[in-house]
Amino acid sequence: MINESLARFSNYAVYGAMFVYFIAFFAYTAEWVFGRKSSFVVAAAGQSTAGQTAEVPAQAEALVAAGAAGGAGTGTADVVPDDLSGLDDLGDFDDLPDLDDPNPAIDGGNLRAITAGGIAVSTTVLGFALHVLGVVCRGLAAHRVPWGNLYEFTVAGSAVAMAIYVGLLFRKNARWLGVFVTGTIVAILGLAVEVLYRDAEQLVPALHSPWLVVHVAAAVLCSGAFTVATLSTILYLFKSRYETRAKLGVASPTSMWRRVPSAMKLDLVAYRILAFSFPIWTFTVIAGSIWAERAWGRYWGWDPTETWAFITWVVYAAYLHARATRGWKGRNASIVALVGYGCFIFNYFVVSIFVNGLHSYANVKG
Repeated sequence: MINESLARFSNYAVYGAMFVYFIAFFAYTAEWVFGRKSSFVVAAAGQSTAGQTAEVPAQAEALVAAGAAGGAGTGTADVVPDDLSGLDDLGDFDDLPDLDDPNPAIDGGNLRAITAGGIAVSTTVLGFALHVLGVVCRGLAAHRVPWGNLYEFTVAGSAVAMAIYVGLLFRKNARWLGVFVTGTIVAILGLAVEVLYRDAEQLVPALHSPWLVVHVAAAVLCSGAFTVATLSTILYLFKSRYETRAKLGVASPTSMWRRVPSAMKLDLVAYRILAFSFPIWTFTVIAGSIWAERAWGRYWGWDPTETWAFITWVVYAAYLHARATRGWKGRNASIVALVGYGCFIFNYFVVSIFVNGLHSYANVKG
């Protein structure tokens, strides 16, 4: 029997998560804007001192040769490098000027960026807590796992994506990814509640199986991982283009892409996530075949959902194989990864909603 109170509370928690994520999205955006202005002031300061620093090297070399390390700091000035190639570390918001700097223009922009960043992180954590609460309460309301239909699968999968981001946030200070993740999650949850929503209900008899827990849980985990990897891949393509323009000297010093980690780092992040999730997706396909044999008496019947799950597996396998054996990196590998996610999304929405098949997700409206 469905617990209607818990079901309603789950809906409220999901709506609350959407609202808080929306605030986080604007806070991350504000951090970008204020940090960008501050970085521009720093770049201008670095350019204004370029003539002075050109006269310093000869004197500095003489001091070093004479072993005058103890006198360092007299007559020398710290110069902020105007490096447009991107930052090498995932914690890229550390390039803002020091709050102790007497320049009020720099201090003001930096302080606003830090304040916005703090709001962004705190609201992200709060939104994630509400998100998880919504998933858990949905399962408790229906007395089953909270991924029994496409709406629940979407909400749970987006929670996994956010969990991966929160992990990167606290381990790698990856706030640079926040504006993209929160914006994407708000869009996904909006689609879930407006288009895919179904009331909490009992499952059809065919889904009363332990494989619902194992098979679909693996698919939920992969959906979140694939989403974060795809965001990193898209950022890689933009960052790579920016770095190319920077080498040609035509990139803007105030561009937002200056503050994103290097293209190499972004490519590596996407690769590591996909390398982690691919074995899980392999298990998802195998577990689905075993469940199909138990439910329908055959391991494989070329059902549309089965077919596109296999196509997704083939594309991601090609991506990993190309990187491992041919040394593919960068743009070519990224295109293959995006094709793989495109196959996953096509199966997830188009096949599940518009194509008749044996899988229960095909009937969204009940």
